[in-house]
Amino acid sequence: MIDANVLWQIALRFGALSLIAVGGVNALIPALHEQAVVATHWLSEANFSEAVGLAQAAPGPNMLLVPLIGWQAAGIAGAAVAFVAFLLPSSTIAVAGSRALARNAKNPLVESFKWALRPVTAGLMLSSAIVLVIAASRTFPYQSELTAGVFAVVALGVCALSLRFKFNPLVWLAIAAFVGALV
Repeated sequence: MIDANVLWQIALRFGALSLIAVGGVNALIPALHEQAVVATHWLSEANFSEAVGLAQAAPGPNMLLVPLIGWQAAGIAGAAVAFVAFLLPSSTIAVAGSRALARNAKNPLVESFKWALRPVTAGLMLSSAIVLVIAASRTFPYQSELTAGVFAVVALGVCALSLRFKFNPLVWLAIAAFVGALV
């Protein structure tokens, strides 16, 4: 039996998050973590980290994380509601906004707005990385006081290496899987 209250909560939470999705789903990882793990307990820390990893590894847009959370909360119906609730408001605004921006492309305020969004998006994505490092370190089976620090160093190392070497992201995931198997 589908719990209508859970579906309503999914629609409200993902619809609201859709309206602040500057930078896409990756920039919303802290907010998604807050909603799915802390506020509603739909996912555990480990489930959240695994869902992010699966969404990153799967072909296509990273938006796969949204229906994965909905699926964990309320099955197939939850996945569908999360997907539509997240996609519809932001897509409507994006279409309307792009038309308005195209009509006013030479306006200095429009140019300033577009430039201002870039560092905001970068900051949101950085906060996403921090949340993922913390969530992953909390669920690591061999805990110590250094776990979060080691995870942060690994994340920074992969960041630096991926800037230097232009591999497909799946290569980095394969390397991580190999190292994880060794650990």
